[in-house]
Amino acid sequence: MATISLDHAGSASTSPANPMRLSREEHERLRRRHARRRAFTAYAFLLPNAIFFIAFLLVPVVFLFYLTFHNGGIITPARFVGLENWQRAWSDDLVRTTIRNTVYYCLLAIPSVFIIGMFLALCLQRVPRGSGPFRSLFYIPTLTPYVLAALIWLFVVQRDFGALNVFLGLFGIPPQNWLGSPSLVMPSIAMLEVWRGVGFWTLLFLAALLALPPELYQAATIDGASGLQQLRHITLPLMRPTFFFAVVMATIWNLQLFDSVSILTDGGPSNASATVVWYIYKAMFQFNDKTGFAAALSFVLLLFILALTLVEIRLLRKRT
Repeated sequence: MATISLDHAGSASTSPANPMRLSREEHERLRRRHARRRAFTAYAFLLPNAIFFIAFLLVPVVFLFYLTFHNGGIITPARFVGLENWQRAWSDDLVRTTIRNTVYYCLLAIPSVFIIGMFLALCLQRVPRGSGPFRSLFYIPTLTPYVLAALIWLFVVQRDFGALNVFLGLFGIPPQNWLGSPSLVMPSIAMLEVWRGVGFWTLLFLAALLALPPELYQAATIDGASGLQQLRHITLPLMRPTFFFAVVMATIWNLQLFDSVSILTDGGPSNASATVVWYIYKAMFQFNDKTGFAAALSFVLLLFILALTLVEIRLLRKRT
């Protein structure tokens, strides 16, 4: 509805009957109120997760950092020792051994599981129908608990009647002491982790392959590119973001190797399979008066993982 009024020149003009106009101050006040309401809603949704994050992660980490400067603190009263635990963590020969073993294990397991997972993903990509059972079959080992997987692996690598030695015997190769030889124990544990984790990486790579645009492959086929050329110049470059995620996450996960070592070898023989997390566990729960040392070693592992992850991110981002 509008009203008609005459201006000074006598001409008619229309104007709103109830004009709604806000001053600059009122508009800014309403904008701030709306922003506060949105922020309050967002923090309300984040609050339940934040409570668990603070209670079960932030507080324990702060307490663990406090323990790095003390001995005891869990069963016995904490006794301040300054930087003694940090110095022991950097100078302990067994710490260097566990770091070497852990890095060696990662160099064995990560490339192997990626190559096998990518190969299986490429094979499943070629199966347009009926690939569901194969995907489930590959993923079953990933669902197996660590304890059960390790017990199964004991029967695979057993010296006298293990499946692996029986298979090698078909080719005239004598039985190997897979878990008792210092040179074979880490490859044996790496084989277990590859068998258990290959299903996860296969499905991850398969999902990335199925998301690639088929038009590029059709154009490459028309241009006469072979399958190997398409893999090299189309598939692998387009999957770099997936490889970037896989390398970073696999590094973080595998540097924390503990379950398989604890169940299969308990760090033996002669600490040939001792890993950093295994040593942290031993120092915290089985060695006398080494609570602060275990806490300091935990932060050494954290710093090592952060540094290695940042290096990988920096190197891989330049190529993605």
